[in-house]
Amino acid sequence: MIKLIQSAIVFAVAFYVLALAALYFLQDRLLFPAPHALITELPAPAEFAEMKTSDGALLRHVRFEADDGAPKLMFFHGNGSLAPYEVARGRQLHENGFDVLLVEYRGYGGSSGTPTGNDLLKDSLEVYDWYKERDDEWIFLYAHSLGTGVASYLSSQREVQSIVLEAPYSSLSDVAADRYPIFPVKALFKHEIDSGKFLQESKLPMLLLHGDQDAIIPYNYGRQLFDRLDPQTASWKLLPGIGHNNLVQNGSVDLAIDHFVKSF
Repeated sequence: MIKLIQSAIVFAVAFYVLALAALYFLQDRLLFPAPHALITELPAPAEFAEMKTSDGALLRHVRFEADDGAPKLMFFHGNGSLAPYEVARGRQLHENGFDVLLVEYRGYGGSSGTPTGNDLLKDSLEVYDWYKERDDEWIFLYAHSLGTGVASYLSSQREVQSIVLEAPYSSLSDVAADRYPIFPVKALFKHEIDSGKFLQESKLPMLLLHGDQDAIIPYNYGRQLFDRLDPQTASWKLLPGIGHNNLVQNGSVDLAIDHFVKSF
C-alpha cells in the first residue's frame, strides 16, 4: 500500500511538472491565437494601410480615411480577431464622422513578426506616431478584449482625447492566474499587460463596457479595473445578457460614439 501511495505521488508530481512546462511553453499560442485566414480584399471605403516598425516588422492595418479635419480613431482588436474582421465596426464609426484605423498586430492578418506583450505595446506608439500626421489632430482610442490593455498603455504615453474599452481586464496575468489556479501563473507569465497600472493616474474621459455573460473575460475583471480609476472621469456600464463577442451586435459601438461625441 505504501509503495502504491508513493507511486501515485510520484505520478502526480510528474504530471504537474509536465503540465506546468506545457503551460509555460504554450502560453504564446494560447494568448495570441491569430486566425490563419488571410483577407486580401476589403469592401469600400476600407483600404489596407501598411507601415514598417523601427525593427522592420510590416504591419498591415485597415483604414477608413475621412476628409481633412475629421477626428481620428484607433481601434485595437481582441486576440482572436483581425483588423479586417472589424470592418463593420470601422464602417459605423466612419459613417459617424471619424477617420478610422483598425490597428493590426505583428503576426496577425498578413503582418510580419511574432506577437509578444512588449511588442504590442511598443508597436502601438509607433502606429500612433505614424497615424498622427499633425500636432493639432485629435485621436480617440477604442479597444476590445486583449486590445484594451494596449490602448490603455498608449493613452498613458501619448496625447489622446478619450478612450472606450470593451471587455477590459485589470491585468492579463490576473485573468490567466484565475483560469489556471493550481499553477504559479504570475511567476511564469511572459506577456504582462497591466491596464490598471497604465490608467490609474489617468484623467482621460473613459467608458468601460462589459457584458455580464462574458465567459472569456468575466466582468469582475473589468470592474476591478474600473475600481482603480478616477470615478469623476471614468464610467462603467454593465450590459445585461451580453457575452464577450456579441457586444457590437448589441449596441456597443453606439455607446462608444455617444461617449466620444461628449468628449469633443
